[in-house]
Amino acid sequence: MKVLLVLLAVSFLWPQSMDAYVTNENSIVKGRVLEVVPGESIVGSFGEMEVHNVTVRLLEKPYQDQVVMISNLITDQPYYDLVVESGDRVLIQVEVTEGLVDYYLVDFAREQSLMKLSFFFVLTLIVIGGIKGLKALLSIMMMGLVIFYVLLPLVLNGYNPIVVTVSICSFLTVLLLLFIGGVNRKTLAAMGGTVGGLVVAGVLSLWAGQASYLTGLSSSEAQMLQFMEGSIDFRGLLLSGIIIGALGAILDVGMSVSSSMEQVWEANPRISCQELMKRGLRVGRDVLGTMSNTLILAYLGTSMPLLLLFQTNDVTWQKAINLDLMATEVVRAMAGSIGLAFAVPITVVFAGVLLQRVKQDQSRVVDD
Repeated sequence: MKVLLVLLAVSFLWPQSMDAYVTNENSIVKGRVLEVVPGESIVGSFGEMEVHNVTVRLLEKPYQDQVVMISNLITDQPYYDLVVESGDRVLIQVEVTEGLVDYYLVDFAREQSLMKLSFFFVLTLIVIGGIKGLKALLSIMMMGLVIFYVLLPLVLNGYNPIVVTVSICSFLTVLLLLFIGGVNRKTLAAMGGTVGGLVVAGVLSLWAGQASYLTGLSSSEAQMLQFMEGSIDFRGLLLSGIIIGALGAILDVGMSVSSSMEQVWEANPRISCQELMKRGLRVGRDVLGTMSNTLILAYLGTSMPLLLLFQTNDVTWQKAINLDLMATEVVRAMAGSIGLAFAVPITVVFAGVLLQRVKQDQSRVVDD
């Protein structure tokens, strides 16, 4: 049964074939490198450049089994170079102009390795997590679909990214927690804490973005998008990314605190609301200590090249902290972490009130 569930989940995650992108005039097809032969060097804008003659067998229709030779320039610039070896799977761009066919080496075909890793992820989640793991997998898929087909189109249509993100993330929080935890006190308390933490993170990121004069254009992707679609609120887009990035950690904190308080209450139903909330807050502090580190370290990990660039160029701390790019990373880490911290007491209050009401209801039943 578990194997069947794994195959079903993978079938949803498996991408469409590259054949869907093939046209008669301009297409991208996969190929396998048969041979790489060094050719004569030439002088270009990067200085002396090597020319590799790459023989490739095309693997997809309508060019399947065709063998072509492509000239591949090696500039000694790792960002631009595509150094291939025999046996590598690559992407080839085929251009047809007035009956003439040209072939260009575009990139490595990474699809197979990514699919293997995804399959292992699905297998691990379901085999170890069981039904809970399957529910988590389905919730991830649902969240991805909502982001791609609801959130992003709304942002492209000019809606405020922060309002849209907080609203959709709050809605997703309710759905996901109900789906994973069911309708119970624990889930309701986790909902309250998570939504409260998201709202705090959204408000703080909005204030910090304005106070720090963030433009939202610190990344090269945002700069490229500005030329393509200038009507987007890029500062709002940056802040919505901060909220989405913090959602997973806030969800984890909310459910962990709520679940632990429910376990304490079930072990001792006579515990007072004050004592229950005190114990829940202790658990929340422990969870917060690890999750805040996880969130900040995740952001630091993505900023390693930036930090190394500052260190190698002896950039002063004052100059670095005032750069748009650096300020963006600080706001990203701090706003998410503060929202994470606020999720703890909000969840504690919700869980304490809900469990205390259950205790009161049980007392009434006994009295009657």
